Amino acid sequence: MTTSFRPAVVRTVAVAAAVSAAALVAVPGQAAADVKSGAYTSTTWAGNTVLLKRVGHVEHGQLVLIGHYPIHNVGNGGYVDFFPGHRVFMYPDGHGGYKGPAYLGGARVGTFTLTPLR
Repeated sequence: MTTSFRPAVVRTVAVAAAVSAAALVAVPGQAAADVKSGAYTSTTWAGNTVLLKRVGHVEHGQLVLIGHYPIHNVGNGGYVDFFPGHRVFMYPDGHGGYKGPAYLGGARVGTFTLTPLR
């Protein structure tokens, strides 16, 4: 009995193999590559109102506040997902800290800052 393969099946298998190989090779960049370790005050703002302020620190590629949150590299900073749908970005603010937008469910809800403790 001979087996014949249809071109569409061969293409599908080839694409699936390529995507799987890319997923294994394309490991995300080193977490926190551009967010320096140290102690910070973390503040979430909505306009000029402080929603949440807490002392924490960055260590081993994680933002440590209430829990340990991996920092994902975005080239010149990073982002953290505190829980699904709540993401904050951290870009250098030029003063040793970080500042960026805070999102909830894809909508910008304010600003997030990390200010170094001195």
